[in-house]
Amino acid sequence: MIHVYLSGDPVHDRVLVAFYDGCPDPKRLFNVEQYSESDVGVVFGVYKSAVPFSKHRGRVIDEQRKAKRKCIVLETGYVKRGDSQENYYAAGFDGLNGRADFRNQHSPADRWVKLATQLQPWKSEGQDILLAAQVPWDASVENSDHLDWLQRTARKLNDISHRTVWFRPHPKAQLPPLSGCEYSTGPIDWSRFHAVVTYSSNTAVEGLIEGIPVFVDDIGSMALACANRCLDDLENPWKPDRHQWAWDLAYTQWTPAEMAEGLTWKHLFRFR
Repeated sequence: MIHVYLSGDPVHDRVLVAFYDGCPDPKRLFNVEQYSESDVGVVFGVYKSAVPFSKHRGRVIDEQRKAKRKCIVLETGYVKRGDSQENYYAAGFDGLNGRADFRNQHSPADRWVKLATQLQPWKSEGQDILLAAQVPWDASVENSDHLDWLQRTARKLNDISHRTVWFRPHPKAQLPPLSGCEYSTGPIDWSRFHAVVTYSSNTAVEGLIEGIPVFVDDIGSMALACANRCLDDLENPWKPDRHQWAWDLAYTQWTPAEMAEGLTWKHLFRFR
């Protein structure tokens, strides 16, 4: 039995219903407050302490785990992301972002080709550093003091480098400027940057696609496979081959139409 849990959010529920349509029988739609154990539970998003209603989807994930049952977590995708029917949404087992199991290791290139997104050559002309913030109360930084992390990282960057550091807050959390950093809220001019530094923001994914070396601090980053981890390597960053990373990334995300067609379910359970 498959239970898909609607939350009342129109965008989330549209994606959940599309996923439901692509699931095999037996299946049922529930309100997320009405948990009932099943072979597979499906929710959009995970628990966020700053969002009280999210405790219900957190309960679904926790109870499924306790019962040794599967839970599929849907979320905003990583490439061509947004809230429309044409955008992509992630689908993985038992977690968020890099902590999820997307069953995507060693994927072929076909879905990346379908995205029509080009990996740009590694750039060498950039001079500045982009320090990209996240929403401090988001689930992806739930277990860290994100403001403290930003302040400590800004100090470290200014201690080890003479490059200009540009601090960019998340559009949904207009944080104040950081000491020692320039401040930017506009579109990112990738040509100016030598490196992107972030905790786990999707800006790292965008940076890799644009050919900018990235530094991440959390294993939940979707850029982890091609990211630097130590800021001491700032002047000589790792620039690996990104093709397999991109192909694997494309197999983490799906359009609602693909979900409704059953492609997402078939992918996640192809080895069952």
